[in-house]
Amino acid sequence: MQGSPNVVILESNKSIRRYDIDWLRVILFGLLIWFHFAVFYFKQPEGIFGLPYFFVVSVMHQWRLAALFVISGMGTAFALRKRTWKQYVKERLTRLGLPLLFTVYILFFGILDFAENTVLLFSIFPGSENMPYGHLWFVYNLLIYSIVLTPIFYHVKTNPNGSIMRLMRRILRMKSGLGILILPPVILSINGILLKPWEFGEVGMWWEFPRYMIYFLIGFLLISAKNDYFQSLEKIRIPITIITPLLAIFWFIFIILIDVPYVMEGGWVNEGYSPFSLKVIIASILQSFHAWFWCLLIFTWASKVLNKPGKYVSYLNESVYATYILHMHLTIILIVILAIIGIGFLPAMIIGTPVLIFGVLACFELVKRASLLRPLFGIKGGREKVLELFPYNYTDDKSLHILFNLIFHTFALGLIVVLTLLMIGIDNLE
Repeated sequence: MQGSPNVVILESNKSIRRYDIDWLRVILFGLLIWFHFAVFYFKQPEGIFGLPYFFVVSVMHQWRLAALFVISGMGTAFALRKRTWKQYVKERLTRLGLPLLFTVYILFFGILDFAENTVLLFSIFPGSENMPYGHLWFVYNLLIYSIVLTPIFYHVKTNPNGSIMRLMRRILRMKSGLGILILPPVILSINGILLKPWEFGEVGMWWEFPRYMIYFLIGFLLISAKNDYFQSLEKIRIPITIITPLLAIFWFIFIILIDVPYVMEGGWVNEGYSPFSLKVIIASILQSFHAWFWCLLIFTWASKVLNKPGKYVSYLNESVYATYILHMHLTIILIVILAIIGIGFLPAMIIGTPVLIFGVLACFELVKRASLLRPLFGIKGGREKVLELFPYNYTDDKSLHILFNLIFHTFALGLIVVLTLLMIGIDNLE
């Protein structure tokens, strides 16, 4: 997740802002929040709505996180544009590390068992039930990727016409866009074929760890290629629009019919199945092409229809990190309330979705006015940014500014305490 302006330097040395990347970041994180609400809801749709729901959720699950890591890789290219590698690493440790630690020890009340959660924080693949960072595994992985790949990133920045980028441009300039269509999913397929049989991939662990790192690196390299990338998107728009829905249907039928358990998640060797049979190899290849083609589909249409300024995009882009951090607390609380009332799936989605959106944005509005807490929620800027907001910007009276500051910090701290206590209560109920 990046907050830096999405600017691409064209061959003519003119700088332009890529609003499509801003919008994609907002849309993808919005889908993530809704996805958690829909999937974790205690009642699932049945009957006529059951199969369409399962299809949408299953297909979306294959590409939504992949696309987010690609977007994050693109954001890294922007973040590194005016930084040295030391400044970049420091910025990543602050921007990703502080919210991660805050979430682990405060929002997820890990401070109550500090030693165990610290050990788990530095454990390799602790498992979804033991990881202390919960849904922030995305940030956890992203922080590791950012640091591990810094040498490559900085090499590309300082050698824009070096061997890596010359190869990347050759791939992107291949006839009919074959390079961007074929090479990334082939690399992803190799990762799946070699690593997926042995362990169940969950929330970015085991075979998924290198998988998402590949997506992250690809995003960085694509944006670093500048115009060649966007020109390649133009080449593939029509064929990818035709192929991807058909591939999704074929993929969905395949996972229903194949008799190997966990063939998309991995770890079927533990169930006694051969690691490298023809059908599991086909499954890994199909999964990789399916996910990558969905990424290309949304990128190519976003570049065509979303690359325009809007009054909401800057606001929503700034809100992404804080709403992502807080959304799971609000989602669980909302689900518990709806479960007590006994509302069915469709009414819950109709009622709960806008409530959840309003809730996370209200929390964002509150915490962004508390200058000392902004870094804990990944919001850039401090006091100088707060002074631009209502009600600070309506007066120059310093005594009123101090009063506002006390009020918003008190409310923000109260919000943190309430959410944490509610989560502890719900955890004890379970």
